[in-house]
Amino acid sequence: MGEPIFGVLGPLRVRARDAPEPLPLGGPKPRAVLATLLLEPGAFVSLDVLTEVLWPGGAPRSAVANVRTYVRAVRAALRAAGIVTDGLRTLPSGYTLDAGPGDHDMLLFEHLLERARAARDQGDDGAALRGYDTALALWRGGVLQDLPPSVVWDPVIARIEGLRSLAVDECLRVRLRLGDYAPLVADLRTRLAEDPLREDLWQMLVRALYGAGRVTESRVAYAEAERVLAAELGVAPGAPLRATGEEVNGQVAGRRAAPVTPVCQLPMDVPDFTGREGEIATLEELLSGAGRRPVVAVVSGLPGSGKSTLIVHVAHRVRRLFPDGQLFVDLGGMSGRPREAADVLAEMLRGLGVIDNAIPAEPGERAALLRSRLATRRFLIVLDDASTSAQIRPLLPGTGGSAVLVGSRRRMPSLPAYHCPLGVMRHDEARTLLGRIVGEERLRGADAHADRVLAGCGSLPLAVRIAGARLANRPGWTVAALADFLHDERDRLDRLRAGELEVRASAELSYRHLPEHAATAFRAFGRLPGEAVPGWLVAVAMGHAEEPSRVLETLLDEHLVEVVGTDPLGLQRYRMHDLLHIYARELTKADDPGVRREHGLRTVDALIALARCANAAMPTRFLGVLGETVPLPGPAAGIARAVRTRPVEWFESERRVLVTAVESALRFGDHARAGDLAVELAGFFDMRGYYDDWLRTHRLALQAGPAPSDTRSAALLRNLGQLHLYQDRYADALTAFTRSREVFTALGHRSGEAVARLGIGSVHRVTGDLDSALASFTEARHAFRTAADRHGEAIAHNAIASVWLDRGDADAAAPWLDDALTLSRDVGDRHREAQVRRRIAVLHELRGTPHMARAELERALGIFDELTDTHCAAYVQQSIGELCLRQGDAGQASALLVDALAVQQRLGDRRAEARVACLLGELHHATGRKQTARRYFHRSLSAYRRLDVRDQAELVDAKLRSLR
Repeated sequence: MGEPIFGVLGPLRVRARDAPEPLPLGGPKPRAVLATLLLEPGAFVSLDVLTEVLWPGGAPRSAVANVRTYVRAVRAALRAAGIVTDGLRTLPSGYTLDAGPGDHDMLLFEHLLERARAARDQGDDGAALRGYDTALALWRGGVLQDLPPSVVWDPVIARIEGLRSLAVDECLRVRLRLGDYAPLVADLRTRLAEDPLREDLWQMLVRALYGAGRVTESRVAYAEAERVLAAELGVAPGAPLRATGEEVNGQVAGRRAAPVTPVCQLPMDVPDFTGREGEIATLEELLSGAGRRPVVAVVSGLPGSGKSTLIVHVAHRVRRLFPDGQLFVDLGGMSGRPREAADVLAEMLRGLGVIDNAIPAEPGERAALLRSRLATRRFLIVLDDASTSAQIRPLLPGTGGSAVLVGSRRRMPSLPAYHCPLGVMRHDEARTLLGRIVGEERLRGADAHADRVLAGCGSLPLAVRIAGARLANRPGWTVAALADFLHDERDRLDRLRAGELEVRASAELSYRHLPEHAATAFRAFGRLPGEAVPGWLVAVAMGHAEEPSRVLETLLDEHLVEVVGTDPLGLQRYRMHDLLHIYARELTKADDPGVRREHGLRTVDALIALARCANAAMPTRFLGVLGETVPLPGPAAGIARAVRTRPVEWFESERRVLVTAVESALRFGDHARAGDLAVELAGFFDMRGYYDDWLRTHRLALQAGPAPSDTRSAALLRNLGQLHLYQDRYADALTAFTRSREVFTALGHRSGEAVARLGIGSVHRVTGDLDSALASFTEARHAFRTAADRHGEAIAHNAIASVWLDRGDADAAAPWLDDALTLSRDVGDRHREAQVRRRIAVLHELRGTPHMARAELERALGIFDELTDTHCAAYVQQSIGELCLRQGDAGQASALLVDALAVQQRLGDRRAEARVACLLGELHHATGRKQTARRYFHRSLSAYRRLDVRDQAELVDAKLRSLR
């Protein structure tokens, strides 16, 4: 194997294969870019990371452009030297450099080190020594020693230099076993000059001198070790070094020294441990880096996430890295009385061999003695169920090669540690765990039921283990029976119990230790839907005046909620695990029913008020009757400005919460609030095509209330009629519009009556009764004028024009369209303007000016896209596609119509879907693709038959027959 192309184990170096001299790379900035990529071979390196390396004090505005320039310079320099640059890849917001061990000295060092260790573990010390020597020979100095340091590089450099230090020590031990005494003595003295408190190095030096026949020098070396340890640390040599000293001083002559057995206090590993590969790999790599300095890792997570199981499992996997022993202490953080640090220190000192009489009385002195005992040893300390950082801090080593692995329900950001948050298991991991507990044969052929079981457990390891234990202990049960057993949320926690394992008990432990304000917030989640919610909504459910950021931070630190992202308004969203949410709901059920109802309706009121605030600022004006804006209560007032700025985004973020709130209001027996909120949601549902939510909320609100007799119920009926019209249920639409008009007329609500008449006219127009449509639209226009509703007038004028266009009378339609466009602009309704422009396009096509029609459609499409109205944009795309088809532009027509078809199918507009599918059939027939045409015609025919539109179905059927 030749010398690697890339070198970072010393000054940065790049050289073409077998070339005598390193390659010049230009100035310091390109070299720093290449160095950063080489420290993370094969990994994505973002532009942000490169910017931080190049300009740690603050980047210029041209930073991104400059980084790209430096990367181009590096790539050009490599190509000029004949080095293949395929591995240097540009990604959307960063770069990656792929390199193998043969090309990169850092990767080659790690590869050779692993081979040397494998040979050592197999007992082949000769091959191991050659491997260590080859690996260490790659080092030419400190990592990237010719470049200015960067904090971005520090973790990787610390890891690789830690591996080098470990490799040197391992090589020394191999040489000692091989009897390479004379040169080994010099190397050991050099290492001890750097770190004179390393007992293992002193032990090797004493043995090397003794093995070389230099007995007196070996005894002097041992005496020197005793003196240094006593002077610097105030301790005597540990058992291994002391045994070697006794041997060289002749104190074991005539008898064999008793072997020193390292202490191992680890509990038994779980035999069916499953998953967590990423966390295990990270923790193993981190713990293996313990050497010149201690390493601390904290694993924290929600109740039942398997923290204790994970840390014990990892501890068993890395035992060999800590030859002096492993200590384990249960700190009782979630018990009634967490253990005091002083008591734990005494226990740990006894584990290190300190007798009771030698343990100091003061906690500070005990901590100092622990640090002294660990300074020259490699111990793994496992601390489970930690309570606070203060409980942990006195138990940490100060120097040496030991490592500490902590498990806790709480985050401990103040600890100098790597923090590993533990969430629920991935679905595949949870499935594997269930299979290992119950046996794969029990799950064979029952994947769907197994998924139901895992959903009931929320993929929480404790819950999966309990559910698996129940199934394993019941041979007569099927997986489906277990899934049914866990289906009902009301008693799911009762059923997730097996022996000493219980999900509810685990949740109770965490809840019991919360301060009062955090406990109140925890219960508030029980009053909210099991969705991700913003902090202000939690505050409303709590009855607080402001968003409880500090309280939520407490729940985050306890892993009782998690931040699942930031919504478009910039607000963090919090989610509670399903099983914790069930427990929180159980707690709220203990409240007085009246109090529970008051809390619930307060949340609904806040959502109604914000929905009205959002509707007042919507980019489109909904053709319906909405409620008046009201003062915003408490925490909701704090986000009013953001809601008015981005109303569509607010509706989108809270959609599931809003729908659930309609149902909540009905559960509390308040159909009026449910109806008010449903009415406010219809405009957004219309804009985004959320027809299922629209239908559900309106039907629930109408069915729960009395017979329609007020403005609210009339508005609900009108909205429901509009939805029926969109989905081609024309009889249902006409019935809903007619009932709505009757109620509005009885109430003297002229605008409401006019809106309902528009709906009636639309049904008549779509079903071909143009005379009735024109009459209804004209009546609506008169009602709008009487109510001084100019926006409504614009809609009525556009509707009247549509009838004349359907009749093919462009001259009769033109003045109505002119008035509709003027009115739309006057009232600032861009959405209505776009609708009018769609009709104007039809007018231009009737007059034989298709280029003007295309221009109007493009203007309308631009407005709808800007307003993010997917539904209306699809109709315009359909219109442009039809126009292109008629003009002979098959390619563009196909692209536009395929997009429109996909949107119409998603929105459930079957009539539009049938029309577009037929057009695509005609297009492909005309271009000779008969099989594709046949498929689209079949789709169109099926849709028309479902709609019972017989004349259109017969036309499409005829087109199909012509293909045969």
